[in-house]
Amino acid sequence: MHAINLSKNIVAAALCLASSIAYADSWKYPPVATDRTFDFGATRVVLTTDARKNQKLPDFRVRVLRDGKEQALFSGVAFDELYASPDKELFLGLSNSGIPGTAVVLFSSKGRIGLLANHGLAEFDYCSKSVTLERVWYNEKSPEVRFDLDGKNGAPGIYLQDCKGRTVELLRTVQNAYARAAEQSASAPR
Repeated sequence: MHAINLSKNIVAAALCLASSIAYADSWKYPPVATDRTFDFGATRVVLTTDARKNQKLPDFRVRVLRDGKEQALFSGVAFDELYASPDKELFLGLSNSGIPGTAVVLFSSKGRIGLLANHGLAEFDYCSKSVTLERVWYNEKSPEVRFDLDGKNGAPGIYLQDCKGRTVELLRTVQNAYARAAEQSASAPR
């Protein structure tokens, strides 16, 4: 009898753990379309999240406008925060979210994408990661994004704080993330 009760307790604990893990990675967007607008001088960037048709996987769009004229429309791209270079010609979107999957997007005021990295295709050095939603790779509270494209302060690049508090160069970080994803894919059982 004691063994049966112990088994029931183990099963109950496992079910509680499984449901708490599932709940921790559950989400639902409100069934509306919302815009976040970022103004940087002559450039306006509008991030639209449209969950009217699908609250689990909404449509994400980024519109780039310069002097009121649309320069580009990117579908399936999103970011948590957007940073501009000092001359407001380059824009860096960063995300610690697995939905829609964009980790990094770098684009110009003319709407040309220079760099795009998605979670899953690129495996960043995460501090925390859930099944779907959480992909914490950069310090979103204090990212300290710095554009040093002319190399006046050292090696040229775009620098930011990763989630471990280290200053990292963006392109090298993305290259390492793609290399890590390739290594994991090569070592995965087939």
